[in-house]
Formats: sequence, structure tokens, C-alpha cells
Amino acid sequence: YASRVLHLDIIICQGMVGTPTNSNQYLSGKPKPKQRIARGQHVSPGFTEEQMANLYTMGEDVKDDRPLIKDLLEHHAVEIDELRTIIEKEDTYSKDLYDEIWMLRYLLSHKKVSKASDAAIKTMRYRQEKKLNELGDIRNKIIDHRNREDGRTFDIQKKYLQFSRDSTGLMYAQPDLDRGVVEIVTPSKLDMLSIVKNMSLDDVLDMYILSNEIVYQILDDVTRRTGRLTKALKILDFTDFGLSGFHWQYARRDIAARRQIETLYPQLLGKVVLVNVGSWFATMWKVMKPILPKSSVEKISFVQPGKNANDVSHFLKYVSADNLWERYGGGGKKTSD
Repeated sequence: YASRVLHLDIIICQGMVGTPTNSNQYLSGKPKPKQRIARGQHVSPGFTEEQMANLYTMGEDVKDDRPLIKDLLEHHAVEIDELRTIIEKEDTYSKDLYDEIWMLRYLLSHKKVSKASDAAIKTMRYRQEKKLNELGDIRNKIIDHRNREDGRTFDIQKKYLQFSRDSTGLMYAQPDLDRGVVEIVTPSKLDMLSIVKNMSLDDVLDMYILSNEIVYQILDDVTRRTGRLTKALKILDFTDFGLSGFHWQYARRDIAARRQIETLYPQLLGKVVLVNVGSWFATMWKVMKPILPKSSVEKISFVQPGKNANDVSHFLKYVSADNLWERYGGGGKKTSD
């Protein structure tokens, strides 16, 4: 079992078969990843000539169907130039922070240069207003469900986790070091009513912003290091969750917060997999679907891996079969591990 888990804001590999020599790269709290093609969006400047040369020689694994960054940059070169011409007029623009790959994500999400520029400018202004760029490299602050008392997490993360009935309510993992982050939410383990009573919309928004910022930085690093556009997988595991545990105000607040930040992290989320949803959810879905962002709805799949072996395919673009957890049809261990 070669699962790589994000250790409380830190990527670690614990005594597992095939552990790479750099498996302790995040244990010090100062991430030292493998040689990158270009350093992360919030960590360093854009491409040098040498980095661009490296970019065109990486990501050639034909078994991996993630798009090659070099192909995407070539295909969208004209649009990227047009987008740069627009956003570089903004006082909030910095070529060291907002390079070709950063702009590419907006073009892929919004299709047209005009819409991409509106979203990019909104993001740059928001990041300056909230001083997000001043956070620096915070990949080591990812929540570790195995050690929630670690001092590296943000206070708002700790507050949210107080309302998880056990450590499996909210988990993050990176089962494959060169692929994306997996977020696993188990609604039956979350005290939705207590979250509503004790956390304001601003609290929830701050929690989601910081969580997305951390995940985005990790994905950005993997994208640049592997030469492939890398996204996250979100698993909502509804096992043992019934209608009595559902709270409408929690759902409305969750949707409201996500709508506010949906343009800030383009191409972050690849897929949302809802596992073992009960029959009661069909009615809820009819109500919730129209108020969810269209881009989110398109990424949602409903699966029952225990009943349909083919459902494993929904996970395999993000996790290798050997590292996918057993309960979702793979050969890995328990999700709590």
C-alpha cells in the first residue's frame, strides 16, 4: 500500500511500500518539493527560458490522460497574450504571481478572453484586499485528520473541526504524490446544527478560502512539476447519513460561501463524487441543483462502489487503483489510515 497522506498541513509518507526518498519533504514545516518546472503561483515568478525548455520535455507518460501543460499553452498562446495585455494594466497585477499557467486556468474555465479577464481581475483585487499573497507558501497547513491538534493549522480550521464527531468528518489526502489532492467529507460525522450555531457565513467563507488556497498551491506545484494540469477530487461519503442529519441552513450557507469564491480558484476541482446517497436525497437534489453553480453540477457523479464495480472508474483519474481506498473499489486501506 503506497498511500501518500497530507500530514496536518504536511505531506508525509509513513512506512509504506514504495516510499520515495523525498517522502519527508514537508515534515519540517518548510516544504521542499522535487525540482519544479516553475515555482508555484504564490511562491515565485513565472518561467525562465530554462524552465520553459524543461516544461516541453515533461509529462509525456501516455498512460496519464491529464492534459499536457505544454499543449495547452501552445493551443491558447494567442488568448494568453490577449489576457495578459488586459490584466497587466491593473495595479494589482504582478508578473511574478500571475504567469502563463495562472492565466491558462482562467481561459480554460471561462472560454472567452473577456470573461477570463473579468474573473482574473476580480481575483487579483480580492487577493490584494484579503492579503492572500502575503500568506506565502502554506501547503504545510493542510488539515491532518490524524492529528487535529497540530499547531500549524489556522484557527478557523480548528474551529470548524470542533464540530466533527470524529477524525473522519473532514479528511485530505494525496494518495499519489504526482497527482491531485483528495478531499473526503463524511456528512454523518459533521454536526451541521452546531456549525450553523457557532460559525457565521464569514467564518465559513474564511475556512473555505484558506482550504482552497492550500489545495490550490499543492495542485499548482504538481502541475508545474509533472507538466500536466492537475485537479482535486472531492468525495462526499453519505454512508450512514439520513434525512434527520441534514440541515437546510447549513446547506444554504455552504452553497452561498462557495458561490462567493467559485471564480477565485479556476480549474481546482476536477470531480465531485457522491457515494452511497440514500433514496431520500432525490427530493433534496431537485431543490439544490438549480441553486448550485452550473460548473459544479457538471462535475457531480453519484456512485455506489459496493454494488457497482464499474463505479471505480470515477475515482481512477485522480487516484491509482492500488492507492484508492478499499471502500471505494480500490486496493488501498481504510480511509481513516
